[in-house]
Amino acid sequence: MTKKTIAKKDINAFVEQLLRDYTVYAPAREANYVTFRQVASPEEVVWDCLVTRKPPKDLFFPQTETLFVYAETADGLQVQPPEGVKRDRILWGIRPCDLQALSVQDSVFDTKDASDTYFMDKRRNTTLVGIGCNQPLSTCFCTSVGGGPFKKEGTDLFLTDIGDAYLAEAFTPKGKLLLGKGSFKVATKADLKAAEDAEAAALKRLPTPIDLEATKQHLDKMIDSPFWDEVQATCIGCGVCTFLCPVCHCFDIVDEGTASCGVRVRNWDTCQYCIYSLEASGHNPRPTQRERVRQRLMHKFNYELANQNVVGCVGCGRCVQLCPVNLDIRQILGGIGAAK
Repeated sequence: MTKKTIAKKDINAFVEQLLRDYTVYAPAREANYVTFRQVASPEEVVWDCLVTRKPPKDLFFPQTETLFVYAETADGLQVQPPEGVKRDRILWGIRPCDLQALSVQDSVFDTKDASDTYFMDKRRNTTLVGIGCNQPLSTCFCTSVGGGPFKKEGTDLFLTDIGDAYLAEAFTPKGKLLLGKGSFKVATKADLKAAEDAEAAALKRLPTPIDLEATKQHLDKMIDSPFWDEVQATCIGCGVCTFLCPVCHCFDIVDEGTASCGVRVRNWDTCQYCIYSLEASGHNPRPTQRERVRQRLMHKFNYELANQNVVGCVGCGRCVQLCPVNLDIRQILGGIGAAK
């Protein structure tokens, strides 16, 4: 691992260099909120936003994505896939919770049995620059679900705010390449100590981790629990919690056009909608919001642990911040252990 520092006064010049060689996505303002989008200058980057409104998952798994275009020609049916990533990309300023979420997405879209070419093309051609969270928000609970404000797994280059500078740690050849582009200096013992102190202070702001295995075991016995009636009584099934979740990955595929020409499109979907599990026969195995609320929690904290050995939640707190009826997943998790 390579550790260096870069002064904050030099960081804009570094980003400017990156813009010459890469397409750069970073937290930036869009309307009245901050989200990850392509930036054209370092001045557009918002540095103090810990949790963007939308996660960066749509840079790899877009909300709407054309899978291929088809057309009937004199030579038969022609199928044209979309162009891949034309220019190497940098995802700048991704936080540890969203980094962890991306690793969960990897376990879904890149398995030993099948690999999603659309997702993996974007992953292979993207360099991830993470940044730690010195002051986690009150809605953050990453340590409760196996994460942390300075968890660095999955990143190419990771930055830690140490006052007037950032400690930069390169974990991959992609990350080491970036360290050769800016005004970096070798990290001193004082720099490393400052980073350790920042991490220790951040951890004190976060809740005690929950016992994920115990939660899973409780859920194993709760399919018919009246607990779900209590939760669904508040939920309005709007889907905000799933669409803004960096981990949720449900989708629908539709053909738009005619038999002779058109496009096949993949769109985000959500288990919180009544039509999601509706079968062609007309039967719906999740006929009420009770079953749909249960499915969301079961998938995140039971099924994904059992099937993929990952947790379907990274504690980013977006669903806590933005639920229109103030449902708090932390309180729901707390109630699972006491439910019957």
